[in-house]
Amino acid sequence: MNAQTQLTAALTPGPPNTSALVVAYSGGRDSTALLYALAHSGPAIAIRAVHICHRLETAAEAWAEHCRRCCEALGIDFVRRDIQVDTRRGGLEAAARAARYAELRRWIGPNEVLVTAHHADDQAETFLLQALRGAGVAGLAGMPALAAFGAGRLWRPWLDVPRAAITAYAQAHGLEWVEDETNRDSRRARGYLRSEVWPALIAQWPAAAETLSRSAGWAAQATEAIAALAEVDRAAVGNEDATLAIPALSELSFPRQSEVLRWWLAEQGRDRPGHRHVAEIRRLLGAREHAGPRVAFASTEVRRFDGRLFAMARLPAAPAPGTVIEWPIGCASLALPPGCGRIAIEPNTQLERPHDLRIVFNEPGARMARAGGGSTPVSEWLRGARVPTWVRQRLPRIQAGDTLLAVPGTWRHPEIAQWFGGRAPRFEWEHDLPGARQI
Repeated sequence: MNAQTQLTAALTPGPPNTSALVVAYSGGRDSTALLYALAHSGPAIAIRAVHICHRLETAAEAWAEHCRRCCEALGIDFVRRDIQVDTRRGGLEAAARAARYAELRRWIGPNEVLVTAHHADDQAETFLLQALRGAGVAGLAGMPALAAFGAGRLWRPWLDVPRAAITAYAQAHGLEWVEDETNRDSRRARGYLRSEVWPALIAQWPAAAETLSRSAGWAAQATEAIAALAEVDRAAVGNEDATLAIPALSELSFPRQSEVLRWWLAEQGRDRPGHRHVAEIRRLLGAREHAGPRVAFASTEVRRFDGRLFAMARLPAAPAPGTVIEWPIGCASLALPPGCGRIAIEPNTQLERPHDLRIVFNEPGARMARAGGGSTPVSEWLRGARVPTWVRQRLPRIQAGDTLLAVPGTWRHPEIAQWFGGRAPRFEWEHDLPGARQI
């Protein structure tokens, strides 16, 4: 199969249920060949091109104008988007890629497909770079040919096509493209691989791109099989409240525990953990609960309580024990400190005694009155009710003066009605703390 046939055959029939193809058009050789091939030999679907201008190179304006002219000549709608690259959280390559894809997601609607010109050599380079970073099987799987992307999908039709075939196609059709010298800048990881490592690799193993790309494919298959097993294990160790049962999880082997944890965190929409974080979470399985054990990374934290693992967004620091917030009785609703939600009382409630209400957090030694006399320590009662530690620390306790009147959703003073004209009020605590089902 010649280069032209190989490239055009990969473009048809295209992803099903597609209303438009959006080409990520940099103006380089690969995306230029892709745009030309789709315009002349692709599926009968509307095409438009999006050029992301990072404004990092002096030639950026000239590249953007070149892309506009090429699209005009092909009769393809062209959009240019300028972006800012923030390198404060990573290197230039990673930051530019993140900014680029974030902007591209904005331009993909439902049933639309972003098309990129990634090829077999790109896949092989990704495999090598991931291996050098110590990636697991999922990382070695490289780039999928078709994946969800924003409101639509991302399609890489040329992942099995070598770079040489694209070059031959572009030359055969007399295509003009721009050369981004940073692609071979040895100061950047991928540029160093292309300029210094890849030539020597190809000289010794001419089929390196094909074989490494094939290895990425095997890794992708293994990743799919691992994910299927993790889904089965997740169903076996999971609870209805989206927590994991520690006794059941502990019965699995370490590798299966690790994959279940990754699957579970992804299912909860939490950050993807690194190998170190997974190992730390696994250590929670044997931790003592009274210490409030947790593992925090990125914007996620995993906590252990009552034989379960909870995944949640990082919580702000809890109010210091004994923190008091005044609650004027004329105010039906009161915002609490960060992470503690809001407390409300049914409207038109009036105290019969000369005290405003006050909210107290985690006061040491506080006691709850019992019907018929006597009292119980609040801390003891909450532990008995299996209220998680992080909820106890943020649970608003309602007092009038020094008298504890209510712990919303769980307890009210047996004589609370005497404080409100003979009718016990209803308190509502609005919050999003995981594990507070009893509250």
